[in-house]
Amino acid sequence: MQNTNSNTPQQFSLFELNQHLHRVVAFNMRQPIWIRCELADVSNSRGNLYLSLVDRDEYKVRAKANAVFWKSDQNRVHKKIGDSLWTILQAGSQVLMEVLVEFTELYGFQLIVKNVDLSFTVGQLELQRIATMRKLEADQFFDLNKQLDFNIVPQRIAVISSKTAAGLQDFLNQLHQNPYGYTFRTELFAAAMQGANVETEVVQQIEIIEARQTEFDCIVIVRGGGARLDLMGFDSYKLCVAIATSELPIITGIGHDIDEVLADLVAHQALKTPTAAAEFLVNQVLNFEATLEQTYLQITQFAQHHIQQAQVYLETTEQKLGLLVQQHLNYHTQLLQNLEEKAKLLDPQNTLDRGFSIVTNQDGKVLNTIEEAKSGDILKIRFGDGDIEVVVR
Repeated sequence: MQNTNSNTPQQFSLFELNQHLHRVVAFNMRQPIWIRCELADVSNSRGNLYLSLVDRDEYKVRAKANAVFWKSDQNRVHKKIGDSLWTILQAGSQVLMEVLVEFTELYGFQLIVKNVDLSFTVGQLELQRIATMRKLEADQFFDLNKQLDFNIVPQRIAVISSKTAAGLQDFLNQLHQNPYGYTFRTELFAAAMQGANVETEVVQQIEIIEARQTEFDCIVIVRGGGARLDLMGFDSYKLCVAIATSELPIITGIGHDIDEVLADLVAHQALKTPTAAAEFLVNQVLNFEATLEQTYLQITQFAQHHIQQAQVYLETTEQKLGLLVQQHLNYHTQLLQNLEEKAKLLDPQNTLDRGFSIVTNQDGKVLNTIEEAKSGDILKIRFGDGDIEVVVR
């Protein structure tokens, strides 16, 4: 373009400017480069991912850019690192990506994602996990849920899991088909078990269950195993605080490797797998039944012991009473015999048989002195062998 006036500054069309920038970028940025950034937003259109990238200095954004991850490149990277790719590509993730820098006349500046470094994101997550763990410890959330009383017969279970979670069916089968025939009532509160929605949905379901806390004995959070990145949602500070401050005891049965998720550290009970969580609940009821049987046995033995003692006491008392009654019988028998002998000795007939006689007047009065007899009285004299009547002269 030529100037018509020497005082007029040189002018370019937008296309000419962008064409120039296109050449500059194409000449200087021929090879892909690796960049560190945070994913501010991720959207999907026809299988292609459109990313908003930011670079922060503490909390202040100091750089922004847009990137596109074509479906073909996604498939190539997915074959290399597996489903962890989808866990990484979430808003808020810290990533290290290989990008091709492009500038076109029509679409301007953009980055084409060619590769993703899994180890970088895992490292960043581990640093964040350590910081979160220290904050939970400093805020004294580790032991709050553990201090709640646990129902000794937990049979009303609120289950937080995904309907399609690998471990949910294992948990339900182990619980409902237990070999002891115990009955459990379970109600599922569906929530995402991996991805960006884990924190929001699990916290929301805990709040819903707490509003009905009188209907449940405890909350169980279960999901099957998976890669470490699949479990990153359970390292969320907000989710851990919701577990720690829950008004119901919470059991975690999250199938994972040796490393614990932070949700395990703040839960009332942390089990390694969904199956182990179900076994824990069954064993709680089994232990209660065993305690009842032991108590019944102790009561039975106690009662039998006291019954035996009472029987011995009764037998001893019976023997003592028998002896006492016999002694009283013997005593009174001897007393009667003595009285009988005395009575025999005092019997007038015995006196008469020894040669004595008894004199009575006509009225039957015994005369003890001669003065009592008057002339003309008819007296009866009783001898040992009979009576005679005489007239006093």
